[in-house]
Amino acid sequence: MLGVLATLPGLVDKHPFHGRRLRAIRSRVYRRIVGLRAEVVRSREPIRFAELDHGAFEPIRAGARFGQTLECAWLHITGDVPAATADPVVMLGIRGEGLVYSSDGTMLDSISTVWIQGDLPHSGGRFRPVPHADLSSGRVDLYADVAFNGFLFLGVGRGVYFGAHLARRDDDAFGLYYDYLALFALAESTGDSRLAADLHAALGEAFSRFANGDTRAARVRLADELSQPSTSAFTYSAVGHGHLDMAWVWPIRETKRKAARTFVKALDSIDRYDDFIYGTSQPQQLQWTKERHPELFEPVKDAVAEGRIELQGSFWVEPDTNLPSGESLIRQALVGRRFLKEEFGLDDDDLRLCWLPDTFGYSGNLPQILRGCGMDWFQTIKLSWNRVNVFPHRTFHWEGIDGSSVLVHMPPEGDYNSRAAADGLLKGIDQYPERDLGTALLVYGAGDGGGGPGEVHHELLRREGSLRGLPKVEKSTASAFFRALEHRDIPQRHSGELYLETHQGTYTTIGHTKRHNRIAERKLHEVEALAALAGADVNVELGPLWRDVLLNQFHDTITGSSIERVNREARESYTAIETALDRIGARLTGELPRGDTGASAINLTSFPRRDHLRVGGRWWSADVDPYAASRLQPVGSFSELSDTADTISNGLLTVRFDPSGELVSCVDAVGTEHVAGGFNRLAVYKDPYQFPWDAWDIDPGYVDTKPQVLAVTSHRTSIDGPLVIRHHEYRAPKVTVHQRVVLEAGSPVIRFETHVDWRERHRMLRAEFRPRHYGAEALCEIQFGHIARPTTERDSVEKAQFEICAHKWIATVSNDGGWDAGGPDDRGDAGGFALLNDSKYGHRAKNGLVSLNLLRAPTFPDKTADRGTHEFTYAFMPFAPDDLAAVVREAYRLNNPLLLADGVVFDSAVSADDPGVVVETVKPAEDGSGVVVRLYESLGRPTQTALRTSIPHARALATDLIERRLGSADLAHLSFRPFEIKTILLERP
Repeated sequence: MLGVLATLPGLVDKHPFHGRRLRAIRSRVYRRIVGLRAEVVRSREPIRFAELDHGAFEPIRAGARFGQTLECAWLHITGDVPAATADPVVMLGIRGEGLVYSSDGTMLDSISTVWIQGDLPHSGGRFRPVPHADLSSGRVDLYADVAFNGFLFLGVGRGVYFGAHLARRDDDAFGLYYDYLALFALAESTGDSRLAADLHAALGEAFSRFANGDTRAARVRLADELSQPSTSAFTYSAVGHGHLDMAWVWPIRETKRKAARTFVKALDSIDRYDDFIYGTSQPQQLQWTKERHPELFEPVKDAVAEGRIELQGSFWVEPDTNLPSGESLIRQALVGRRFLKEEFGLDDDDLRLCWLPDTFGYSGNLPQILRGCGMDWFQTIKLSWNRVNVFPHRTFHWEGIDGSSVLVHMPPEGDYNSRAAADGLLKGIDQYPERDLGTALLVYGAGDGGGGPGEVHHELLRREGSLRGLPKVEKSTASAFFRALEHRDIPQRHSGELYLETHQGTYTTIGHTKRHNRIAERKLHEVEALAALAGADVNVELGPLWRDVLLNQFHDTITGSSIERVNREARESYTAIETALDRIGARLTGELPRGDTGASAINLTSFPRRDHLRVGGRWWSADVDPYAASRLQPVGSFSELSDTADTISNGLLTVRFDPSGELVSCVDAVGTEHVAGGFNRLAVYKDPYQFPWDAWDIDPGYVDTKPQVLAVTSHRTSIDGPLVIRHHEYRAPKVTVHQRVVLEAGSPVIRFETHVDWRERHRMLRAEFRPRHYGAEALCEIQFGHIARPTTERDSVEKAQFEICAHKWIATVSNDGGWDAGGPDDRGDAGGFALLNDSKYGHRAKNGLVSLNLLRAPTFPDKTADRGTHEFTYAFMPFAPDDLAAVVREAYRLNNPLLLADGVVFDSAVSADDPGVVVETVKPAEDGSGVVVRLYESLGRPTQTALRTSIPHARALATDLIERRLGSADLAHLSFRPFEIKTILLERP
């Protein structure tokens, strides 16, 4: 807590002596001429200007509240300009942020007094100038659409109207204010005692001249110091930015308004500061601006064409990269790049940068995905948030699990909201391991809630371009910085994921969002495959659905780190997406080839399936090849299924339960025991409030506490066709669990079909397994592959990874022995254990334990997080140590149920000969030229395979991930490096 609080005060707060001087200077900057009248219309939700009821306005006095957190209001500001007033400026004071309009509804200016940690004070105090107000008629008639969205990240406080008046600016006082602020920041930050003494002397003399009434002489004294050039060999490339979360402690509807305010401010700054360059990174915000404010979108386009606004990154939004599927990350790039090309005329060379400053860790296969989507530069600052170990590099080459690499730069100040003051510039150099490169990126401006660079940033940078005691600062685009950087010798390399040593709770918080995302991704896959097989064009129809899924994958939405309204609206959005996909899927199924009438099943996975389905009250079997459909066949009896008072068996596995419901034995058909210390121990741990990031963080010390272990309160066993089921009920004061432990005939998988009524607060429900076969690494599925993570805690890095993210499965393998309840066992048998899931991501795999994080119950920023009912399934399977392909296959089977149809029958449309090569995606080509097939090597070894297809095509072409043609493809001989992704276009005849 103390560490967070220490970041809140700014330099002025830490040095009140200088703060008093600055306030004295500020009191002379704007001289009040006359007050203005104000009226207000309050509302809970935004009102568009054209929809205002002008008869509903009522007077509001200075100091009155205009709304609570997340409420809205319109202010109407009127008055007369006194005759013979020279250069009057409207000053508007609010606690909050707003967009100012003329009386005819023209956007004029963006104003904000939103405070972020460490902010330096503005020359207007609580008031902001409205420079574009037209006062030529002698009248003031303005409207301001205002809002208050909380204090920092807290939903506290109220929006306040401080007043409005006309004023005249004293340009000398204004200049002196920022002269003093810039040099004071340097004096208090420099490690050069001689320089500090010189600056303090100059500041004292200048203030004395000011106090004696000679502001201009005060400026002359400071001009001597400001004219001393930098002697540093280091240069920052500075680009303005206004990081704007798509949703967080405000809903999406407010982000749309924040985006407009931010772009208006950027355009105003472009007009006022000749060398200013602004960067924006999320095309979704530009699309909203185009739809809602076309009169604003056009000058933004002009500024892009003139090189004054840089379009940074290619992703549609700044997504989480731990939780979304690989296909989703590709679509982030595909959708984002298409918009930027179509609307702004950018080409591929303009879109080489991936901009993800605030995402909570980065997948080990992201370099390959970025490369395949046309990006080879990567920018973040987030690893500076590590809680345990300082990440060793700021500029380096990052190599993914397949060997692909991208050039990474992390602005060394460790902030995407730099204040552009001397303390931050010097801090950046001090903590920059690669400072000998002589260059770094400076990303400055108000952010998180948008806003971008304001007056304080601009005025400080005006004075800091070349200033004694500081590195040089030049305005630049991020792309220009990376273009220069890539020609430098950068020996530093990092392989594997960029694991963030904090925010591990985001793998689990708000389980409904994560489950809906998994379902939506699967349904999009199914509909696209159905469309490709039916020869239908659904790209336009699916476009809005994909965009909504991509929006919900923003790094504070899918992660569960937003307010209740954001979480609720995400759930509503997913429900609508799934409903639409079900409708489209049903239509496309009707267009597929049909045989005789009767029930059939469609398999839209890469694996041959032999499944059992219950249809019309009867059990049927389906034997279906990859991307094929076949008739259902009636089933016979299943004599291999059996049960006793404490066991169930399907002949392949026999499991035994103790009285608490825990699995204490799992023996396979050859007599091998797979349990070391119990399976499916349902444990409720204390999960105390983590200030301030409660939804984000888990206290790693929970592992040293004693949990409440749930015990079965009732149980029974049943056999239903091909299933033998042990029904468990667990009851505790604030949690009830109904679980079906299912063994299916012919299957090596034991499923836990789970329904939870969860009413806990600051508790965490985990399913814990201590398998017999356990190795030094856990293999964790990530996008298009898997990554190995240590199961030991030999150093601080391994200990910091106390919670890890995996997609559909996590596995441990023992090749030379096993594990018993006390530790390693040298009995010499080899084997593997895999834990599968259909919607969970958080895991612990340390010291003989594999633990799946099922539910959390934080209280900030959503007081109701995860309370309610949940349904999910997880499962485990033993496997031979050389048969990881079986784990991959069964995980797809758990997550991709066969689709039921009436009379649909067709042979396999697409398959790969090598079972380790997964046909992940079959879809219509984006340009309508044929069918795209995306495959990846899943086992981590080089291989060659054939791609078999019955889809008609004139030729097969290799493409990159965004379907740019690379050359011909020989489907009979496709060579893969470990974890390589390939995309094949089957061009229509």
